[in-house]
Amino acid sequence: MNSTLKKLLPVLGPGWVVMLADLDAPSVITAVQSGIEFKAHLIIFLIVLIIPLFLVQDTSSRIGAVTGKTLGQVISEYFGHGWTIAAVSGTAIIDFAAYVGEFAGIALAASLIGIPVVITVIFVIIVHTLVVVTGKYKKIEIFLVGLGFLLFLFVVLDFFVYPHNIHIADFSPFVPSSSFYFLLAANVGAVIMPWMLFYHQAADVDSGLKISGMKKESWGTLQGAIASEVLMVAIVIFSWRLAQDGYTDGNSMTYVAVALQQEIGPIGPIIFAVALGVAGLLAMFVISMSMSYSLSDVFRMGGTFNKSFGKQKKFYGIYLLEIIPAAILTLLFTDLISLALDIMVLSAIALALPLMVVIRIGSSKKIMGEHRIGKPRTIFLYAFMIAVVGLGIFSILQVI
Repeated sequence: MNSTLKKLLPVLGPGWVVMLADLDAPSVITAVQSGIEFKAHLIIFLIVLIIPLFLVQDTSSRIGAVTGKTLGQVISEYFGHGWTIAAVSGTAIIDFAAYVGEFAGIALAASLIGIPVVITVIFVIIVHTLVVVTGKYKKIEIFLVGLGFLLFLFVVLDFFVYPHNIHIADFSPFVPSSSFYFLLAANVGAVIMPWMLFYHQAADVDSGLKISGMKKESWGTLQGAIASEVLMVAIVIFSWRLAQDGYTDGNSMTYVAVALQQEIGPIGPIIFAVALGVAGLLAMFVISMSMSYSLSDVFRMGGTFNKSFGKQKKFYGIYLLEIIPAAILTLLFTDLISLALDIMVLSAIALALPLMVVIRIGSSKKIMGEHRIGKPRTIFLYAFMIAVVGLGIFSILQVI
């Protein structure tokens, strides 16, 4: 392995991967809509979200390092297996909706550069399968880290497409409208999703993270949190410019690509399509691994990506088969990307139960000992959880 890569991997580990996977296809749609409809009004909010994003994921990672167990295993051991089933069930519903959004985003990205949906879906299923057959988590992680760097193509677009006539008032973090509250909730859902908690802790365990390595993993998580929100802001910036030029339909990525072509030429749609496709593909890997880990905990399989397919047929079977229903839906209905914002808002609400459990475990002296999170972080996370669920419910009521 390259010596530079060896130095980077302890930092660009599960925390970095899960944070970049957080910028999935529905999140891209959310950011585009935010920029087109509200200019820079949500940018300050996106930057502030770095704080809870880091604290939530760092707490989950800390639990994995201290206990050496996945989230579902810890929940079952200390709170009863029924709580694991409840937490995973709610997450599974959101995950299926997310699969549909990822597939739709990837298919749409491919169609922007002339690749048929059928070929795209088959390609995704093949890649989705081949990447995990190595039976070594670290090899999978190296691939995901490399894939994630392609997301910075969104930043490249900002060098060509950026807003003009900028005013301080454009950055005001409040607009009194129901759609603003809805997008606010959607952005929270885009930032922290239930599957992130299950993946991060289990991946830390699979990667062999110990207490001695917590600082490096925390640093990687913080870098990933910053990178994730920088990417969201980058998308808002070029979308804001498109709005200034008269483009107002953020729910259609095809029109976004057309507008980018008018702004910077044929390279515009290509850059956007590659970045959008990578966003969906990276998230699909992480969601699939998260569901494999969490369903493994439900069925008490003790699954890991460090063993071969032959030794864990049921565990790998979950990984390989869980995306098939979403793939079929994508082939039957090609206009599924409009579900993206709804998926993000529902994610904000579904986050409540697994996040509550993570906070309880992370602050427990019995479980975490001297490595438990302090009272200030505990109070902040509980307040954040209540605010997220309340905002999600309120925004839904506003648009009913």
